[in-house]
Amino acid sequence: MRRPLASIALGLALASPAAAHDIERAETLLGEIADHRRVAAEARTDAERAEGLFRLGETTETLVAAVNQDVTAHGNRDLFAELVVKRLQASALNVAWAPRENRYVYDLAAFRDYLRRAPVGPRAAEAKFRLIARSFYATLGPDPAALVGTDVAGLLRAVADEERFVKEHATHERAQTVRFFLAVDQYRLARNVSDAKTRREYEGRARQALQQTVERSAEAFEVRAAQTLLETLPRR
Repeated sequence: MRRPLASIALGLALASPAAAHDIERAETLLGEIADHRRVAAEARTDAERAEGLFRLGETTETLVAAVNQDVTAHGNRDLFAELVVKRLQASALNVAWAPRENRYVYDLAAFRDYLRRAPVGPRAAEAKFRLIARSFYATLGPDPAALVGTDVAGLLRAVADEERFVKEHATHERAQTVRFFLAVDQYRLARNVSDAKTRREYEGRARQALQQTVERSAEAFEVRAAQTLLETLPRR
């Protein structure tokens, strides 16, 4: 069986050892993505379809992360990255270059589809986490107080999603990370709402949530970030 033209082009373009791209891994992940798409399309039960969708999203994220690592290693978007992304786009997966983030991003549609089909499925919490994390990092700039690419209303929706997650999945392995997201987003609300009373309310919430992060998080980065943000909140 002949390989697809795009696959042949990928191999020819990167045949030189100097390219140092992990072509074999990319091809393996692209093959897994095709398998997961087929499972989701041909599944006889909603559970099988949902599982295929989750694995599709998970493997696509893995490949996009690998491409971004390759871009970082080589210092630019080269033919390897562009060909891999075109292969993903040809499979109706929305992966595109995000100039502000200086990386490729995937829209996570497979996880949204999973949640529509299996809102209380075994992977629902993980699917929700991936969507929450994407929203958090997409609106976070060098200054945590600044809103990037969103508005206060959008941030309020993000906070509602985070609060819902920690309530519904309090013991999930991702819960502490979401609590950290929530603490930072409450801080951002405190710095961006215009009403003085509402601002004081969010300052109190942010202070409590950030302090809990300092006391409970096992992640050194989260603790340092929370300590830094606490120092910038107005003294009561």
